[in-house]
Amino acid sequence: MTRTWNDSGKPVTERSEEKNALTDADLVRPLLGKYELAEIDAALRWLKLGAYISRTQWGLRGPWVHVLTEKGVEVATAGRFPDDERRLFYLEDPHQVFLAHQFRPEDADLEHSIRGALELSGYSVVDGKVEGLEQFRHTILAKIKKSRFFLCLLTHRSKLEKGGYVSSVWLYQEVGAAIAMGKSPLLLVEGGMDSHYAGELQKTYEYIPFTRERFSEALPEVCRRFDVDLERHAILLPVRPEPGGG
Repeated sequence: MTRTWNDSGKPVTERSEEKNALTDADLVRPLLGKYELAEIDAALRWLKLGAYISRTQWGLRGPWVHVLTEKGVEVATAGRFPDDERRLFYLEDPHQVFLAHQFRPEDADLEHSIRGALELSGYSVVDGKVEGLEQFRHTILAKIKKSRFFLCLLTHRSKLEKGGYVSSVWLYQEVGAAIAMGKSPLLLVEGGMDSHYAGELQKTYEYIPFTRERFSEALPEVCRRFDVDLERHAILLPVRPEPGGG
């Protein structure tokens, strides 16, 4: 950085060097193509409060730069924040999936397969298993809000006279709750669902059709879509369990 001023009518130029530093323009402008300015400002504020960056200024009017502190250099070198710090800057768990499904023996194998596939990819899974209506209103909504992803297993519940199937009304309510919270539901839709009950959802939200005989073939696509979302938003992918690990 250079700073020039007049000293008794003579121009004086001072040069200074700061390691691990960037001007405000050099730091912010490259990020504007991917993030809103308010998001960048909020992130910088968070980093300052966490003592990851500081500000070095020359003179009363500058120039000045953002500088990584020793703590910030350690994080940059490691490539990730400590887990206890990461919990402070996520209002939702970036690797948690809320799984909406029917609690029926007929779907138990499907649920188990979904959990296994997601957990092998490093995701944690929660669902709406609670007791009582009051618990539904509070506990389930809190789980949905905390989860970055909402996955709905839309399976047959009862058959209509005209031949198609409908699913549980609770699943439609949970989808509606997720939408109200700004989530983007991903639906796993069993073949044969009546178009009036499943078709409208499929037109609006991402969905993956499946049959029970070939259900496992749909699961890699679920994990892939979640990974793509994280990468698109510059969020680290979950840590994958070691093969054969407990």
